[in-house]
Amino acid sequence: MRKILPLILLGFVACGYFFYVKKNAFFSKRENKLKIVVFNKVKTLDPAIAFNDDLLKIISQSYETLYQYHYLKRPYEVIPGLAAEMPKITNNGTRYEIKIKDDIYYHDREGIYTAPRKVKAQDFINSIKRLAFKPLKSTGTWLFSGKIKGFNEFSDKVGDSFENFFSTDIEGLKAPDDNTLIIELTRPEPNMLYFLSMYFTTPLPQKALVYFDNDLSKNIYGTGPYLLKELEEMKIVLEKNPKFHLEHYPSTGDRYANTQKLLTSSTLELPFIEEIEIKVIENEEDRWNALINGDIDILSIPKKYLVKITEGDKELNTLLQEKGIKVKHFSKLSSRWLSFNMQDPVVGKNKNLRLAIAHGIDFSQYIRLLSNNTNLGANSIFNPSIPGYNPSHQMSYKYNLEKAKDYLKKAKLPKDFVLTYYTRGKSDVHFDEADFIKNELEKIGLKVKISALDFSEFLRKGRAGELQFFTDVWIYDYPDAENVIQLLISKNTPGINKSAYTNKEVDLLYDQLSKTLDREKRYELMYKVEDIVDQEVPWIMMMFESSYILHYDYIKNFRKSYFIKNHFKYLKID
Repeated sequence: MRKILPLILLGFVACGYFFYVKKNAFFSKRENKLKIVVFNKVKTLDPAIAFNDDLLKIISQSYETLYQYHYLKRPYEVIPGLAAEMPKITNNGTRYEIKIKDDIYYHDREGIYTAPRKVKAQDFINSIKRLAFKPLKSTGTWLFSGKIKGFNEFSDKVGDSFENFFSTDIEGLKAPDDNTLIIELTRPEPNMLYFLSMYFTTPLPQKALVYFDNDLSKNIYGTGPYLLKELEEMKIVLEKNPKFHLEHYPSTGDRYANTQKLLTSSTLELPFIEEIEIKVIENEEDRWNALINGDIDILSIPKKYLVKITEGDKELNTLLQEKGIKVKHFSKLSSRWLSFNMQDPVVGKNKNLRLAIAHGIDFSQYIRLLSNNTNLGANSIFNPSIPGYNPSHQMSYKYNLEKAKDYLKKAKLPKDFVLTYYTRGKSDVHFDEADFIKNELEKIGLKVKISALDFSEFLRKGRAGELQFFTDVWIYDYPDAENVIQLLISKNTPGINKSAYTNKEVDLLYDQLSKTLDREKRYELMYKVEDIVDQEVPWIMMMFESSYILHYDYIKNFRKSYFIKNHFKYLKID
């Protein structure tokens, strides 16, 4: 018995040690898989068409562009991507010579090439041609229309013929060898590097386009760090590309990058994560529950919970802390304003009415309601992310009930006049916004009717010039003033100029801006546009938007940017 007892005790100790090791090994080894969410079902993966945040979040992990934004620097800096170096720009800014890296290969795909296929300069020409090819109805045509020599002529000449697509050249695009791309413009283009950083221009070889019959809606054939593994209605899975070309995590960054310890992965090879699972979750509450349950790793805070988090809800903040969920705040690079239809016979022709409304809304209460004071009041038509933004600028109007009532008297409206405000969606936040604006304006004696639209109907009616008074929002596509001023240009109405604003001087200034390379001259033109718009009040600037992001603390290197879509390759799970 004396011999057996030590053996039994030894057995218990061994079992305990085994389960301790087993338990800790299980909890210490985390799956190297990123789980994220998109809000809408995937309609297309075609880089010539995909141009919303959900779609770009997917395709930017598999496709690459000639240039990309530096992940850790602000103001934004464009650096080489598939290009070997920055372009050689000559002929007064109208000729770009771009050298292509020699070690970039497309993803393996059975049935297309029997051996790995290198990226060639001609592949970029194919992609730009696709933007001009009418049957695709590309959302990226505007990038080069009227800018690259022969772009529009190619579109007209080829028409609907895919056969003629390859045999017809664009005058301003040449590939003298496999590693050199020449782009010739009709005029200088200050934003060309930004355009070449957009996924519209990702390279595509002829053989692949023929294989897919020029339909990439359900296919990805790129060069990026992740391959398309699975595509279902409610789930997309990407897996690490084992043959991804050599790229390293950046070794320099701005103050934020240094203070937030975002440089600890410097010089390590990308990407770090083995698999990305993208779930389609359309309901806001379901997205929140998915985060809390650990089914997704990153989420923008829904407005319902934003109030609780920013006001220090003890129970919720304790839950997030227990779960190991961090709260991060970032600029959203978007602006929000109230807009008038300047072709409307009443609001468009009556500046006093517009000024009454501009002075009749309490902007501070609006920001509190819409963002719980997490957004900034807008002092300019230009977002703070834009070079040339002047932080000391002030709009000519501000909340003043007496002035608002005085302007309303001067407006001399018919007694039966009712202003119609159109919502840009049918969620709670849109109705809250509409009710607030209605109540504010009724305080000065203006009757307001609310017309509820879903977002697709709002866009259709807005671009057709059928709205009277509404909220508009713009998320910048690239960091330049042109990107927002285009919303005020005569030629863009009907269209993205939903305010239907026309002003010959603004059109002329925009035309000059679109050709001017000198930075200080560009700023001068920007400020002139802003002064005119401020005086004529087609817009009432409300706020610059920001976003709060939640992510689990095991997600490292996270930095949100609405320009940098390919950021998953920089993330690490630790």
